[in-house]
This record gives sequence, structure tokens and C-alpha cells, in this order.
Amino acid sequence: MAAIEKIRRHSGLLIAIIGIALLAFVLQDLFQSQGRNTGPVVATVDGDKIAVRDFEQQKDKNLENRKAQTGNGNLSSAETYNIYNNTLEDMIKDNLMTKEYEAAGVGITSEELYDQMTGDHPHQWMVQSFSNPDGTFNKENALNYLQNLDQLPPEYYDRWLDFEKSMKKDRLENKFLNLVKASYFLPTALAEKYYQNKNTKASADVIVLRYTSIPDSTVVVTDADNKAYYEENKYRFETDERRDIEYVVFDIKPSQEDRQEAFKQVADMRNDFVNTENVISFVNANSDQRYDSTWVGQKDVPQIIEKAIFEDGNGVGFVFGPYEDNETINLVRIVDQMNRPDSLKASHILIGYEGALRSESTLTEEQAKAKADSILNVLKSNPKNEELFAELANQFTDDPSGKDKGGDLDWFTDGQMVNEFNEFVVNNPVGAMDVVKTIFGYHIVKVTGKTEPQPKVRLAYLKHELTPSTKTYKNIFADANKFVIENRTYDKFNQAIEEQGLTKRTMPRMSKSTTQIAGIENPREIVRWAFDKNRKEGDVSEKIFELDNMFVVAALTGIVKEGYAPLNIVADQAKYQILNKKKGEVAVEKMKACGNDFNRMISELGAESATVTDVNIESRVLSNFGVEADIIGTILGMKEGEEVGPIAGNSSAFIIKNVKIEQPAPTTDYTEVIREKTSQFTNKASGVYSALRNLAKIKDNRTDIF
Repeated sequence: MAAIEKIRRHSGLLIAIIGIALLAFVLQDLFQSQGRNTGPVVATVDGDKIAVRDFEQQKDKNLENRKAQTGNGNLSSAETYNIYNNTLEDMIKDNLMTKEYEAAGVGITSEELYDQMTGDHPHQWMVQSFSNPDGTFNKENALNYLQNLDQLPPEYYDRWLDFEKSMKKDRLENKFLNLVKASYFLPTALAEKYYQNKNTKASADVIVLRYTSIPDSTVVVTDADNKAYYEENKYRFETDERRDIEYVVFDIKPSQEDRQEAFKQVADMRNDFVNTENVISFVNANSDQRYDSTWVGQKDVPQIIEKAIFEDGNGVGFVFGPYEDNETINLVRIVDQMNRPDSLKASHILIGYEGALRSESTLTEEQAKAKADSILNVLKSNPKNEELFAELANQFTDDPSGKDKGGDLDWFTDGQMVNEFNEFVVNNPVGAMDVVKTIFGYHIVKVTGKTEPQPKVRLAYLKHELTPSTKTYKNIFADANKFVIENRTYDKFNQAIEEQGLTKRTMPRMSKSTTQIAGIENPREIVRWAFDKNRKEGDVSEKIFELDNMFVVAALTGIVKEGYAPLNIVADQAKYQILNKKKGEVAVEKMKACGNDFNRMISELGAESATVTDVNIESRVLSNFGVEADIIGTILGMKEGEEVGPIAGNSSAFIIKNVKIEQPAPTTDYTEVIREKTSQFTNKASGVYSALRNLAKIKDNRTDIF
């Protein structure tokens, strides 16, 4: 079952290979039409409905796959939401891309799909799932699982179908992207134009008045200026639906009374902890953290206990505490003391057997032990052959990480390896060699290095986590509830925050898919509240949001509808650009007032005289004057002897003169231009779905569902 374990680790999908007879099934249309959907919808894509029931079915399946992949039946709220969100995004993508596949005539034949699974050109996921030690595809293993499907648990069948669909979808997408990339063609005339643009260079003398020389206080920006900028640049501020909120947090934290009670509980156990003869059982029965047998040095323990454990001469059985550390009340007892190295080095040859952890070996345990002993005897009979260990390791070890490395594990920290292995290296001198049994099999271990021993201890911690009592919880809830009841308007919300000395936090530009708000790990309930269609700007939450270790009260302070962001938001975001535009008008007028007296511009206005060189159409930055695309275009469009300006740029005003144009050498070979432009296009082709999604009309109802 080791191969199944590999598959389980791949993309959250447990794969159980089905027989070739099932190929007919996999040819069914992967991307079924959404037209049959009825009832509530979680999203609408260009008129096609994604039904809640279909979404629920798929997200439940994805949840189960994730749990199987991680081995964790209790996913966090953040993980759960991400699965919900990714499920919907995948369904939207399937809807949009299926239409593109059909329009382009892209599909997968049964022969092609078979080749993807077990043929000479297997899909990369199949290779990863059924690989030889050298990473190549093990076709025999794949076919073997095909033939033994009926021996696997029934639920593996559905998981295989999910994997198969994902594999088919990935193949379709790659074929479509390759088709798009292959469609690029650059005519010779256009290649010649690109060549001219890239290699035509210009230089010019410029008189420059930077906007930083004009104080902000001397420039007046009017509402008309803001509106003019908005109308001119509205296309830059297209947005999806957004919300702004302000909120206050009532943290559910232990009170001083809770802290005192926790200290008392731990102190009451001190005598028993001191006198117990079975420290491990006592800790596991009474502590919030199980016993950890790791050896630790002085640098590894909390500072508060460092002196008592390592500097005061206390021995085995000594107990320190109670003391508070990291929201826990603790007692600590010295279980053992020893001088041990911090770092160890070893080489090994692993001989696994059937039933050993992660082993694919078919040897019995007895056969593995005999083989390990035999290899050890060969090594000991040739003590002067320094290269023999590496040769045998490369030939015989079952540890993939040791193959082709002579079994060398390099340096590792004390306690990093499985206990039996680790202790052999600690307790034996450099050069020592023997067979050591662990859960992975039999190791021929050779000690190759260790650092100087340092004082180390094994510690038993009796930990009591600080948690708020029921009384504390009720008191904090009462405070939050009183705040909600008495402050139903936004004005009262703000007034109460100021009077009570609370901290008001903000979350601007929140989207429907927001998963994080500062200080709040699972804010989806707040997000859904803010996006409720009946919510109005200025509303204060009518109830307390009870989240992880906190109560939250929120106020909705801004609503931005899908489309173009409103003028007030744009003006605030673009304050710098609008101010610079006004400064540009002022700078141009100041320069005009000086006529052609450039020296006056320099002496009175603080302008600069400079020469800009190597200017071409692909330049973004103009020497040391920043991003000035319009000025670059103006220079390249000028004739020699012509003078232009003053004209306003992004961050400076310019007068341009003495332009010189350097034409490129004539050529008929545009191979490099074609290669460069083709590469640029193919790189952009991977964003085809993002472009399609931006163009699609999508009505997103996710906040009504999750």
C-alpha cells in the first residue's frame, strides 16, 4: 500500500486505479452544462447558473479529500473557507473554459486519455503517483492497480474519478493554452517595425522644473480638478463590490482572578509532582501538554527557568515553580541530566522489511536482519576500505535520501533522528559501526562526527493553560452586549468608543472573498453581514459577533458598488497624481513667463539643465527624472533642430531641444525580434483565464451561502 500513500499526498486526492473497462465512463463530458440548475444559485456566469446544490455537493467532496490528505478530521475555519472559495472559483472557471474548449474544438480522445494513464506519455500526476526510485514512471505498478481495483475500499472508486477528472481538466487546459500559444504569428513588416522601435535611440537637451520645487501649499486643488481627473482616468478605477467597516474587539482573556486560581491549582499539585515516582504518567494525566523526552540545552529552555536548571547546581528530581510563561502556569522537574553533543553526523544503510514504516521491501524481518548482519560483516572485515561503506550504501540502502550519497546523512541535531538511531550515535565514538533496529527497519550505522558534549537535561513540564472562567466570559459578554444595545447609531458607536477608551480598528476595501481582517482569524460572519443587500452605510451590527476568543461589534462605513469607484474614493487615492497635475500647470506657466531665458529658469525657478541619452520607445524611465512615458514619446517624435515645451510630465515640466536620432543598422534578419515577441506572447497566454473572467458577467452570491 506504499504507492497508495504516495498518491494520497498528491493534491489531496486518494487514487485507487480503476480497470481499463472503466474508460468508457471517463469519456463522459467532464464539464456538464449548468443549464439544468434550478433553485438557489451561488453564482451566475454569463447567464449560466451555478446551483447551490451542485456547489454543496462539490465542496463536500473537496472537504473530504482535504481531510483524507491531511489525516485531520477537524479543519480550521480558515481552511474550510478556502475550500469553499476554491470550489466556487473552480466551478466558475470550468463554466468559462468549457465554452472556449468547445469553440476551439479542443477535446481528449479515449486513446489519448489511456496514454495519459498508462501509456508511453503518462500525465505527470501518474508519474508522481507510480514512480520508480529514480523518478521514472512505473507502468507495471499502474497496471497492477488497475487490475486490483476490487480489492480496494469502495470509497476509493469515487476518489479515483475525482482524480481522473482533474487530470482530464489539466490536460484540456494545457492543450488549449498550447493552441493559443501556437496561434501567434508576427508578419515581417511588423517585425521590422518592432526592430526599428527597439533600436532607434534618441538624445536631447532638456530644461526641467521638478514639481517638488513647488510647495504643496501654493497649489489649490478644486472639486472641478478632482472631477476632471476622475473623468479622464475613470477606466483606471474599475472595481468589484467593496465594503468599508470599523469595529471594536472585546477580547475574551483570563482575568486576574482566573490567573490567581490557576496558580493555586498548580501550586496544590507541587508536592505530588515532587514525590511521584512515575513522572511521565503523572504529567500525561495532569498536564495540558504531554511529556516530551527530548534532551535540551541551556539555550533551548525559557529564560525564566534557565538559571535554576543549568546554573544553580540542582540535580535530578528538582522542581521549579509555579511560574507563568506563554499564557500557561507551569511546574518543571529535572528528569535526567547528561553531557551530550548538539550536532551529530552519521552514515547508514537501511534494510527494510515488509511491515516496517514506509518500507516497500518484500523481505521478512528475519531476512532483513540477516542481510544487515552480512553487510556489517563485510564492512568490518575490510576496515581500511574507506569507500566500501558508500559503495554498499548506494547498492543496498532502502532509504531514497541516502542513495547516490553513500548513505551520508550529513550533520543533524541531537534528537532529530528516531530514538534508537540517535542514541547509538550519541553513545558511541566516531568510527563506531553496528546494526541498529528502528521502526523503519535495520540500519547499519557508522558514526562519522559529533560536536563537543554540552550539559543537557530532560525536563517534565506540568502545564496549566490560562483560560477565561465562565464568570469572566459572562462579564466580557455583558460588556459587549451593553455596548451593542446602547449604541445603535454610528455617532453613538464612535462616542462610546471614545468615552470607554476602546480601540477602533478599520478594514477598508473589503471584498466578498475577504478571509482576513486585522486581529480576526475567521471574519466570514462579519463579511457576510457587511455585504447583506439590506445593509446601509452607517449601520451598526445589531448583534455581537462571537469569534475565536473575542466578541466583535462592527459598523458599516462605506459601500462601493461594482463598476467604477466613486469620485470621493478616487480623489483620495489619487491625491498625489491630481496635485502633480495642478503643479504641472503651474510649472508650465512659470517657465513660459521666462520666455527663452533658460538661465533665468535655472536661477529663479530652480530648474535644471541636463542631457538625456539612450531614449527609445521601450524606455519607461527618463534618465533620473522618473517615469515619463509622454515625454519619451515626444522626444522620439521630434525632428532634429526642433524645440518643444514647456510641457507637463508626471513629476516635472520639460523644455526639449537639440534632439538627435540614431537610427539602427539596416537588417533583413528579424529572428531575434520574432523570438522575443513570441516569448512575450506565450508568457501572457497563461493569463487567458483571468482575461476571460474579467470580461465575463458574473453575479456573485457567495456571501449569501458561505
